[in-house]
Amino acid sequence: MKRNLFISVFTAFFMLVTVSVFAQERATGKDYKELKKNEKVLDKELKKKAIKAARKEAKRLTKEGFKTPVGKLPLDKQIETAWEKQAELDMDGNPYWYIASSRAIGGNQSAAVLQATNAAKIDLAGQIQTKVSQLIEAKVANDDMGQEEAASLSSVVAASKSVISATLGRTIPLVEVYRTLENKNVEVMVTLGYSMQAANQAAISAIRKELAGKSEELAKELDKLGY
Repeated sequence: MKRNLFISVFTAFFMLVTVSVFAQERATGKDYKELKKNEKVLDKELKKKAIKAARKEAKRLTKEGFKTPVGKLPLDKQIETAWEKQAELDMDGNPYWYIASSRAIGGNQSAAVLQATNAAKIDLAGQIQTKVSQLIEAKVANDDMGQEEAASLSSVVAASKSVISATLGRTIPLVEVYRTLENKNVEVMVTLGYSMQAANQAAISAIRKELAGKSEELAKELDKLGY
């Protein structure tokens, strides 16, 4: 009985290892490259500098009267986390996150948070638009695309900020601090993070839909770029 149990366990383990090795072998070439792009590393030297700068920033904000809302991490930890995110890179050495900060003043805390968050999202959309434009321009330069099609594609991308903004869903709140001003209004500062890989893919998908509404042929040209 024990021998049969041992054989069954060994067989299951062997199959698990075989499947794992097979999966690793398949994750080569383009698949492996895509997997590595989605991995992130933390530059240790950048992390040290980020933590030092974050603590200095936290002290400055505390002196200015900023506090953290109930249930949020302490101010210094929030700032630290945000700065560490900026030190995270993908396996190609590119930033892993889009980061955007904004301040807003409102009659109450909720209104100020909403205004600051919306402004930060607009900032994120602008960053994504710029990056996607660079990606597409680089692809177009290496692709056999007609000048007219390339110009039309670039034109749509240049006007896509509102389209990209509408795709923002999984933004990560990194910092939220507030202070009450002398006139009783509330000033809020927020910092948002967004995975660069996820944001770029969502933005390109949204642009593709926008293109399809104008010209299916142009949309197909974008598909040829290989995203």
